[in-house]
Amino acid sequence: MVIKMIFNSLTYFIFLFAVVILYWSFSLKARLYLVFFSSLLFYGFWKVEFIPVMLVSVISDYLLALKISTNTNKVVKKRLLLLSLIINLGILFYFKYLIFFAENAIGFANLVGISLDPLLLKIILPLGISFYTFQTISYTVDVYRGQIMPEKNFILYACYVTFFPQLIAGPVLRASEVIYQFSKKSLFKFEHIIIGVRRIFYGLFLKVVIADNIAPLVDSGFSMPIEAMGALDVWTLGFLFGFQIYFDFSAYSHIAIGSARLLGIHFPENFNFPYLANSPKDFWKRWHISLSSWIRDYLYLPLAGIKVGNKSLGGLEKATLIKNKNKPLFIAWAIMGLWHGASWTFVLWGLYHAIVIFVYRLLLPILKNFNQNLKVFFGIFVT
Repeated sequence: MVIKMIFNSLTYFIFLFAVVILYWSFSLKARLYLVFFSSLLFYGFWKVEFIPVMLVSVISDYLLALKISTNTNKVVKKRLLLLSLIINLGILFYFKYLIFFAENAIGFANLVGISLDPLLLKIILPLGISFYTFQTISYTVDVYRGQIMPEKNFILYACYVTFFPQLIAGPVLRASEVIYQFSKKSLFKFEHIIIGVRRIFYGLFLKVVIADNIAPLVDSGFSMPIEAMGALDVWTLGFLFGFQIYFDFSAYSHIAIGSARLLGIHFPENFNFPYLANSPKDFWKRWHISLSSWIRDYLYLPLAGIKVGNKSLGGLEKATLIKNKNKPLFIAWAIMGLWHGASWTFVLWGLYHAIVIFVYRLLLPILKNFNQNLKVFFGIFVT
């Protein structure tokens, strides 16, 4: 039997308890090594073969960031940054998208009369690869932009990338938000334990009590033949699935935030009741905040030629209000959709949100004239 260290397993909580006890007993240097090697152990529980893949991303960006910082030649700095992007996006493409694009290429070739046999690719997607590659990319880009200095202590830097609470399901962290917390020896406070345990229990309630009980209803509903369902059935299943993924994903974020807090590490919030948003602008300020903030600072705003920040706060709220930047809007949202999964349905999901944002921009001058209470009520319903 293979034991996987999922957040709602007894294995994880035994592991977490041991790490917390040791962490508060150790010196600063010992804490860093504890976090790094325990994170590798946590990741290895899923599949040991995944560890070298992650370390390639970690080591390459550590070295490239140091080179970027010390080099004064702008052309060389750009080339080093490009190399970082090629390594990280290459890893991501191979493990997550190669089969998808290969199958599409074969399908297109067969469509135009060129007979090609399907590729028998057996590629296992490493857990958390979309998260840690985005974190290392943001680190190197921030160093290139001069927003942060590269971290010379490899173990300290590696703790930021591999830190086990956020390794599998986020939040997508920025180096400027986390590394400084590991670099100082924080004092033990019962407040950390109380807040951490409370957040973990809250996350477990969302996962075990709500999400896991909605899941069988959704699975059985989606397994029914379409002709056996009425419109009300389809709407009900759609809403149930929406709540399932929200409670499931936000639960993992709560447990991650709580687990980190047990070690005195503060994570930014990742969800803020997104289904109570009263506009697309408000929704993208509340949903998967760390990812949408990453897309804002490293994709949308650079494409739009607008100054960027390096904080995983605010989500894509700012991007929803920028007019006359429609091309970056659709590119960014299509890529965000593809980030979620290697399928055209995910791309369409992203483009759907881009259209919603585009329409919202057009209607914004009209909406300003509405009664505030009516606008909020109607906005929540529509959103």
